[in-house]
Amino acid sequence: MDNTNILLLDRFMRGETSPEEEQQLLLWFRDVDAQEDILTFYRQHWHEASDKELSEDVQLRMFHQLKTKIRSESIAIKKTRKFEKRWFIRWGQYAAAIILCVVVGITSHLYTRQSVPVAKEYQVEAEKGQRASVMLPDGTKVWLNSHTQISYNSNYGMKDRIVALVGEAYFEVAKDKDHRFIVKTGEMEVEALGTSFNVKAYKEDRDVIATLFTGSIRATAGSHSVILSPDQQVCFNRIEDDLKVDSPENVVYASMWRDNELAFKGETLNDIAIRLNRLYNVHIEFKSEKIKQFRFSGVIKNNSLDNVFEIISLTSPIMYESLGDTIVLSERQ
Repeated sequence: MDNTNILLLDRFMRGETSPEEEQQLLLWFRDVDAQEDILTFYRQHWHEASDKELSEDVQLRMFHQLKTKIRSESIAIKKTRKFEKRWFIRWGQYAAAIILCVVVGITSHLYTRQSVPVAKEYQVEAEKGQRASVMLPDGTKVWLNSHTQISYNSNYGMKDRIVALVGEAYFEVAKDKDHRFIVKTGEMEVEALGTSFNVKAYKEDRDVIATLFTGSIRATAGSHSVILSPDQQVCFNRIEDDLKVDSPENVVYASMWRDNELAFKGETLNDIAIRLNRLYNVHIEFKSEKIKQFRFSGVIKNNSLDNVFEIISLTSPIMYESLGDTIVLSERQ
C-alpha cells in the first residue's frame, strides 16, 4: 500500500492539499492498483470504528460536502491549467471512485477528525406591545404573548423536542410518542405529549404557572414533580421553592390573551400595571401607594388601552390621565 498517497488523500478530505498535491493524486488515481489500496485502507478503519454510531444525516452531509469539494477543485484546476477535455472526464471518473471509497469509510474518518457540527439556535420574540405565533419544525404551534421569547436548536426533534421560554406562550403540541416535548423556563420544566397548554414564566414574576387544557403534562422543578390532568394548573413559587397543583374555576382565563381578551381574577392594580406594561409598552405611574392595592376582577374583550382603564375605573375609585407613553393613576375624590 502506498502510504504517501493514502495520507495525501486523507489531507485532501480535510481540504489541506495544494493544487500540485491534487495533481499528484490525479496521477495516482489513474493507477489500477490505487482503488484497491484505498478500499483496503478504509475497510481497516471501518472495522476499527464499528462500535461508534454516526447518524445518517451526518453521513449524508459529509458525502455531499465531499462531492462539492471535488467539483470545486476540479473546476479550479481546469481554469488554472489548460487540460484537455478527456483529462477532465477522467478526473470525474476518479472523483467518483474517491466518493465510493469515502462513503465506505466515512464513519472512521469523521470520528478521527472529531468534526461534530455545532447546533444553531433559533429565536422567536414578541416585544412589548406585540404578539407573535410560530410553527415549530414538527408542526407544533406556539403563540407568544407580549414581551416573550422562545428559542430552540437546529437539532430539535432529533432526540427530545426542547423549547426554552421566557415570558408567556400557548402551545398546541404535535403528537410524537418517540420524542418528548419539553418547555424549559429555568426553574421549572413542562413535558407534554400531544397536548395543549399555557406556560407563564416572566423573569420578574414570583410564580411560574403552567395551565393544561387537553392531554397531560408533567411539571418538574428541582426534586418536585407532578402530572396534570385537563383543566388543572401548576404553580411554582420561586421564592418558596414550592410546587402546587390547583383546579381553578375559570381555567380558560389563562389562554384568553390569544383572542385579545384580558382576564383578571382579583388582581391588584400594581400587578395589572405590570401586565399592561408588557401588552402596550407603556409606563404606569401611581399617585399614591394606596391605589396600587385596589383590586379588579373581570374580562375585558375590547382591550384598547383606554377601554381597559375605563372599565377598571367603573369598579375602582381611580382616575387616569394619558401623557404620551405614560398613564398616571390617581384616586377619585
